[in-house]
Amino acid sequence: MFRHVGKGVTRLDGDEKVRGITQYADDLPIPDCWYGVVVRSPVMKGRLTSLEFDPAFDFDRVCVVTPGDIPGENVVDMMGRDMPFIAHDRIQYRGEPVALVAAPTRRLAREAAACIRPVIEEEPAIQTIREVVDTYKKSPDRLEKLSGQTIRKGSIEAGFADADIVVEREYWSGHQEQLYIEPQGMVAIPEKDGGVFLQGSLQCPYYVGPELVITLGLPLEKIRVKQSAVGGAFGGKEEFPTLVAGYCALLAMKSGKPVKIIYDRHQDILYTTKRHPSWSRQRTGLKKDGTITAMAVDFILDGGAYTTLSPVVLYRGILHTTLGYRCPHVSVDGHVFRTNTFPNGAFRGFGAPQAIWALESHMDECAEALGMSPVAFRRKNCLHIGDTTGTGQVIEQNMDPPVILERTLEKADFENKRRQSTRGVPVNGVYRGIGLCFFGHGSGFTGDGERRLRSKAALDLEYDDHGKPVVNIRISSTEMGQGTLTIMPQIAADGLRTSMDHVRCPLPDTKFVPDSGPTVASRTAMVVGSTVYGAAELLRHDLEVFASETLFGGARVELDDDRFTSAVTGDSRPFIEVAEAFLKIRGPHRVYNQFKLPDTIKWNQETFEGDSYPSYSWGCNIAEVEIDTLTCELKVRRVTGIFDIGRLINPVLAKGQIEGGLTQALGYAVMEKMNIVDGLYDASRMQTYVIPTALDTPEYDLGFLEYPYTHASPGAKGVGEIPMDGLAPAIANAVKDAMGIRFNSIPITPEMIFEAIRAKESAA
Repeated sequence: MFRHVGKGVTRLDGDEKVRGITQYADDLPIPDCWYGVVVRSPVMKGRLTSLEFDPAFDFDRVCVVTPGDIPGENVVDMMGRDMPFIAHDRIQYRGEPVALVAAPTRRLAREAAACIRPVIEEEPAIQTIREVVDTYKKSPDRLEKLSGQTIRKGSIEAGFADADIVVEREYWSGHQEQLYIEPQGMVAIPEKDGGVFLQGSLQCPYYVGPELVITLGLPLEKIRVKQSAVGGAFGGKEEFPTLVAGYCALLAMKSGKPVKIIYDRHQDILYTTKRHPSWSRQRTGLKKDGTITAMAVDFILDGGAYTTLSPVVLYRGILHTTLGYRCPHVSVDGHVFRTNTFPNGAFRGFGAPQAIWALESHMDECAEALGMSPVAFRRKNCLHIGDTTGTGQVIEQNMDPPVILERTLEKADFENKRRQSTRGVPVNGVYRGIGLCFFGHGSGFTGDGERRLRSKAALDLEYDDHGKPVVNIRISSTEMGQGTLTIMPQIAADGLRTSMDHVRCPLPDTKFVPDSGPTVASRTAMVVGSTVYGAAELLRHDLEVFASETLFGGARVELDDDRFTSAVTGDSRPFIEVAEAFLKIRGPHRVYNQFKLPDTIKWNQETFEGDSYPSYSWGCNIAEVEIDTLTCELKVRRVTGIFDIGRLINPVLAKGQIEGGLTQALGYAVMEKMNIVDGLYDASRMQTYVIPTALDTPEYDLGFLEYPYTHASPGAKGVGEIPMDGLAPAIANAVKDAMGIRFNSIPITPEMIFEAIRAKESAA
């Protein structure tokens, strides 16, 4: 059925990137371009009373934007609508913008910014998730809630009454920085018609325009957004580019000049969104035979100073707090609270890594409390076909979670290796252990989100720059390094039944592409890919009808394997010949297709009951670790994993996604520590924010099982987020197996290990 899908096609954007000719945001040649700088608050919280301008500086040489210069509303039109573009009365975090400056050179812009001083009456601030949880336990009404949501299934009281034992534990996770290769960057160019053209490093072109309409005071059609090549994103360029684009646009509209803002690395770490710190309290009721009778979860996220995307991160997080396990009685309470730090936002996994970190650590603790092995406990309780999730969604065919678990255990030789674990008694100065994590990840938007989004794709048959026929894929889905520019031509070529040589996927520009929805939520290959495939089938049909009527004398023809053939006459013509004839006679031709969610998907957004996702990907990670008793270094030696991500579009790219995601998860688990000091991240440079290198990367032994999503061809279910989910708890479980010590907070650093060993020795 598929000639290109399933093949390890070489990256189509690889050649230009390797040769160094790809143009990223800072490479864009913009004549007469000015450079923008943000003037920021030096305090965490307070009342902004005024701005003082140094009279020794000649501000006529630069452009300054303050709240009074904003043509529309001074608000970032995201969820909550509580964040101003430029602070005008209240300061909620250190680094909040109080003015914008643009100048012909970066140096002059920075000099001008240093001559603007905000006058602020400082107030007490909340900086950390620990402060939030302490207050939540004592006086929750004192906290400012940004969002909240519950899940209820069955009767939690009855579930605990039926239990023989109740296990309750708490789990913590901290900030994580995306640390993409290319920092944030945007450029705004004022148009002659009063509009503005925005281009830069972003994930979601159709986020920017609609969110800036209200601020810029422009109709949507006057805000054009184009993606430049993106050097990594991981969620960090989902909502945040709207802010940088808005800063550039406001300066460009006032100055009449193109304005570019490119963050340096220090700025990028200090003043961009991070993964939400979390606290989970898992309380689970158990029968003596290992049956789970009840699961009650409190799940709290540190939202930072403003709402941004926190509600959606919370929604996805709580949906994963019990996912994977059979339980008749479920109660989940999720909250996002305000702190006076930079707003937290999207990051690969979008709430699920925090939830699964707690859940899978807790499952091992439940097994231990019962005297069961972690394998036996999961075998008894993991979801099977016909079981229901915490929201009541039935696990149906085209997925088989227990098979993923069993194949991974077998591949890793888990049981034999676990017998060799040190269990708290080092051998030759080294602890050794092995740990398990089993998990699922929702594919696509939550609930009926895809129905409301109505994603569209278009295919254009037109001439390329050399005058040859080409099919251009027009989607707003972006290439961030994950392979969109390669897998979409694979999918389209199979829908057309042509060679990939005839298909292109240009970077999205809202002037040309319909809204395919954001490049988030493990939806690009599944949702947009299927929409592209359907559009390709429609274009193939149009070409077959044209060929029949124009070139085959009315005989029915079929396009397959790059040729139009008539079964009646036996005549055959190549695709390029028919495409050229079509363009000469009828001109450029566009077809549209729209994704349609199955009518069987039922979801109640208020109560969180029903089908929380169109489908699920599944995975299992097994980590093997060593801890040096002298240096307290934690080394992850080997990671075994099997994943069900639906049909593999490109196995090579999929494997790269898994390996990259696991390495990012490794950093989350054992290295990437970020504290807040006086309102700022202390690890604000690459010298101080430690991430894995090639020397830290373990041996990966990975595999795939394909259970295609049957509703939408080709049947992908999403690979981008799931590798981020399971490694942290697998490592923590392995550390417990090795040292006999449970760590309930990540990252597990050598300092934490040293303190734990010292405490253990003192107790002994």
